[in-house]
Amino acid sequence: MENTVTLIRRGSGRLRAAIAAGAAAALALTAASAQSLKEMRAQEAEESALEREASFTRSVCKMNFDVVIDWRSAVNWPDGESLAGACDGALGALEAACRKGDAPRISRFVCAGDGSGASLRGGTLRYGAEPGGNGFSETRDTLEAAR
Repeated sequence: MENTVTLIRRGSGRLRAAIAAGAAAALALTAASAQSLKEMRAQEAEESALEREASFTRSVCKMNFDVVIDWRSAVNWPDGESLAGACDGALGALEAACRKGDAPRISRFVCAGDGSGASLRGGTLRYGAEPGGNGFSETRDTLEAAR
């Protein structure tokens, strides 16, 4: 009985094509995994940056709240642009309101990448950033309207 290597060497064009397609698929899967790892590291860096900013806001406001990035809303966010940086102005507006003594109590801050702006609902302050945006003025206005 012939071994598999001999069969592959002498095999039909379809067999060789199938093996080549399988190898190509394996390489594509490896490349996709590497890209996913790169994206995961970038997301971790953004989450760490936002957490650092939120820690400062928590200390200024003397309140504890959760912080999350809504990654589903940021699928079209440009590479090289910091989503956490674009949401920092919204946290700054909360800090300013706390310093004035008229900030609402929040339990959660959501940084999103959909350009929808600031909203406050049921203890959740959400800022939908856009690339190059800041969010301070809009979030300040939203917080003042909630008083």
